[in-house]
Amino acid sequence: MRPRVILNCAMSADGKVALPSRRQLRISCDEDMARVHKLRSECDAVLVGVETVLSDNPKLTVSEHYVPHPRQPLRVVLDGSCRTPPDSLVVNAAARTVLFTRQECHTSFPQDTVEVVSGPVDADGLLDLSWVLSELSRRGIRQILVEGGGTVLWSFLRQGLVDVLFVYVGPLVVGGAQTPTLASGQGVASASEVVRLNVRNVSRLGPGVLLEYHPVNGKKDES
Repeated sequence: MRPRVILNCAMSADGKVALPSRRQLRISCDEDMARVHKLRSECDAVLVGVETVLSDNPKLTVSEHYVPHPRQPLRVVLDGSCRTPPDSLVVNAAARTVLFTRQECHTSFPQDTVEVVSGPVDADGLLDLSWVLSELSRRGIRQILVEGGGTVLWSFLRQGLVDVLFVYVGPLVVGGAQTPTLASGQGVASASEVVRLNVRNVSRLGPGVLLEYHPVNGKKDES
């Protein structure tokens, strides 16, 4: 069985997740930040793509401000092109990190808390997510939180590898035709290919709204 996969994202009322310049924009309120850190603490791993590392430089740890005496999850970076800077916060000594890359890409880090694992790519030239999840399962990961970016979120959704999707919608509008949205990637070619979701819960959270979705036909990897 693959790990249980939870996707989490915050977006504006018009579906944007950053500024038009692609610079980071805080959308979550304090109440949502507390929810996210609690969710991280409940997961065995937190995953992002390298574009999120380069644009936001996240630490991906659980803050004691929100969760007393937290257990830090494994940090996972999908970096097929070996672009993670050695001074990134995601590879500091605050927690363990696994960086997945392509087999022809070679990189290393001085920190002994960082493991680099090379593996296969899919038909789109991206890291094979089923293989990544299998590797994480082999390492004892049972529940994983995926936090971005848009191509990574889309890939998980498109391949039916998502169990729950949480979206916090903040009360603001960003605009911009090219402004990053929740899901990017190639998108679908026809209406028959869209990823359909069931709304499981809608709740007020601070000044915004928290939406919980479950995919209609999520695929389970039984290997």
